Amino acid sequence: MTISQNNPRGRGRGRSKPTKTPEVNSPVTPPTSTPPCNQSTPSINTPASPAKSPVKIGAGRGRGRGQLAAAAATPVGAPTSNAPTSTAPTSTNTPATPATPASPAQITYDANGNIINPWTAHRKKPTLELLKRKDYGAEGRQIELYTNFYEVKHKSTMKIYQYHILISLPEKVLKANKTLAVDIFNTMVSDYQETYFSGIYPVYDGSKIMYTNKPIENLDKMASLPVNVKSNAVREECINIEINPTQQVIDFADIEALYRKEKDNQTIPHNFFSCADIILGFMPKMSYISYGRNYFPRGQNVADLGDGIQLWSGSVMAVKPGQWKLLVNIDEKHTAFYKQQNLRELVNSLYPNKGTFKPNEIKKINDHLRGLQIQVSHNGYPRKHRIVGLMETPANRHMIKDNETLANVSVADYFLRKKEIKLEYPNLPCVHVEPKTRQVYLPIELCSVVEGQRCIRSLTERQIAEIIKTSAKKPDVKKRNIDSSAKKLIDSSADYARHYGMEVSDKPLRIKGRLLQAPTLWYGGKNSRPVVPQHGVWRGNKYQTSRPLTNWGLFSMAPQNRFNPKSFKDQLAAEGNKVGVPLHDPLVVRFISDRGFSKSIEEVLAQFPRLEYMFFILPPKCSNDVYSAVKELEVSYGVVTQCINLDTVLRKFKPQTLGNILMKTNSKRGGVNWSLNLETSDLAKQMGKFVFGEPVMIVGADVTHWAKDEGNKPSIAGVVCSLDRYCSRYASRIKLQVNKKTNRASDEIIRDFKDIMKELLIEFKSATKAKPGKILYYRDGVSEGQFIQTLTEEIAGIQAACKELEEGYQPKITYITAQKRHHTRFYCANPSD
Repeated sequence: MTISQNNPRGRGRGRSKPTKTPEVNSPVTPPTSTPPCNQSTPSINTPASPAKSPVKIGAGRGRGRGQLAAAAATPVGAPTSNAPTSTAPTSTNTPATPATPASPAQITYDANGNIINPWTAHRKKPTLELLKRKDYGAEGRQIELYTNFYEVKHKSTMKIYQYHILISLPEKVLKANKTLAVDIFNTMVSDYQETYFSGIYPVYDGSKIMYTNKPIENLDKMASLPVNVKSNAVREECINIEINPTQQVIDFADIEALYRKEKDNQTIPHNFFSCADIILGFMPKMSYISYGRNYFPRGQNVADLGDGIQLWSGSVMAVKPGQWKLLVNIDEKHTAFYKQQNLRELVNSLYPNKGTFKPNEIKKINDHLRGLQIQVSHNGYPRKHRIVGLMETPANRHMIKDNETLANVSVADYFLRKKEIKLEYPNLPCVHVEPKTRQVYLPIELCSVVEGQRCIRSLTERQIAEIIKTSAKKPDVKKRNIDSSAKKLIDSSADYARHYGMEVSDKPLRIKGRLLQAPTLWYGGKNSRPVVPQHGVWRGNKYQTSRPLTNWGLFSMAPQNRFNPKSFKDQLAAEGNKVGVPLHDPLVVRFISDRGFSKSIEEVLAQFPRLEYMFFILPPKCSNDVYSAVKELEVSYGVVTQCINLDTVLRKFKPQTLGNILMKTNSKRGGVNWSLNLETSDLAKQMGKFVFGEPVMIVGADVTHWAKDEGNKPSIAGVVCSLDRYCSRYASRIKLQVNKKTNRASDEIIRDFKDIMKELLIEFKSATKAKPGKILYYRDGVSEGQFIQTLTEEIAGIQAACKELEEGYQPKITYITAQKRHHTRFYCANPSD
């Protein structure tokens, strides 16, 4: 999504000065009371007063109190319409006009309980219009492409009806068993097939919404249907299901009119896509392990990640609006799941062959198991529980009270006497299961991990590397996998789709693309020529602007018998001479340990105060903690660091690898490796004129959120901006933030963006001696539902920063959101392309 207008915006990040210590925005506590909706006030009988602007009376923005004061101060008999009324000022010497009887002043509230100001309710907030495509491209060679989109044909006469469903079970019971609500729904449809659902094929979202292909006849409003169910979570009992029509109807004729452009300003109903996803996914959910729009075949395409975790390969399916038609997008999906196994085996995978556990080991196991769903069947029927935690005492020593004898007995003795089960591993800890307030303890060997549970905790580096290795496939292999999975999903959903007037093609959509000429690059050196990338790879001679490496040090955490510092320095220096980066002898060479790392480095920096650049050789299985400790040196001491894995030195220390290392080194030291040749083609010339025709600042921003198992920690907003015309020098800002409105740590909108942008604009002006005439802002990590909100608030921040920097300063702004998780794939129809 791109927007361009003559308004300012940006942000940045840099190494030119130490990063400021992040500040956490203090949350704002919302008001504790909310006015009741549609409450009116008694009539106001006050003497008339000189007319004043009602907007200024009772100034303030707190939940409508200012507006209420304004209404109270308005003369009785004054107009009560939403539009402001122009009233001539009254002289102080002129007697007040007698008040005329009037109806009581009505105070109205919005959906959030805020008083609606009648003087401003009619005003429309300024909106930002997104740029529309002017035309199709003509540059490059046209080629044929396959996509992973599949055409949807629909009947223009079809209507879909929405109903609200309420199941008379506690919400926590339904959450504990995700399939319970669907089981109850299917039982209801079966029991009342002839009564209410004859010729009707209802679909259900698993929560509160049901759609039907025909209206349900003879169904009273708020009808309550009793259903007898027997499931894993409840024994056989009667459950009531309330069905209430919502009066919302999705008419395919409106969608048809939209694509035929028969109506102006027509949009697809906001709930259509979620409705279509529910319809197409209803039957696949019966045979697949699913969550949201993701579907995984049971027991297929599974890879072991260790620690009781498996990598499942499946598909994601979603209905999307095409330019001329509706489309279904289907892509590969890889997700970590807990392995279905005995709970004792899962614990054994974390700590192999251990009979007893230390408190710190119990804590680590509980971090892994907390919230995990398990199943037991020692009562003669399967029952599911969620784990609270593992106890520190084993089953033969953990005491509970026998409700019959009121005596304290061990868990092992209880199961032997009451259930006639002799535990095979009585020395293993017991499992405490929900609810937390009850003392329900189960022997670990009687519990099994329920199939199909996603692992939402943080994975280890080894597991992440295995996921990347498994999911990375050649394009032709990935295309075959997607086409095969798509055919199965489309076939599974075909019957229900047909009842709702939809038919999905199992042939991938074929479109036209253009193969653009690769831009050429300028390197340095005498008689240099533009370098043309080949198959995404390029290599030049001398860097454009190089910075010699003088005051530098080499530090190795690898064993001394595996790393040779002299060989490393000689090879790096030889390559440096080729690219124009001379390397002097290092000031210091040390072998250090991760233990006492900080103290060792402090001593080195105190001994060698001129040290500016530090290479660190890290062992192959190095933790993130060590890497983080190295990078903290840049913040604490202003020294630049570069980490290299020992495996890279031993196995991949070739000219290309050495060149990559020096390329980063030169860039970090302020050099320019290469620049774009903007004379390659007419398109390149236009781009050079449009983008680089005046000072331009390129800005990138993203917000990082913590994993769910890492607690409610503040989000981390990072902003970086370019500081030169080659886009090789950067400045940056990092900030911790919380959402002040919701008092939650996780927040995607970058707060205090105006202050961040103002700092970066000042730094840009200091580096280039000019203000940017254009700001290109790339924003990552924004979901589709937050596009407009993020765009509006952050562009306002850029504009405000520019205004504070200089009155009337309005650079051109281009806002571009970048999405990595769009699930769109393109494949060349002709392999030679």
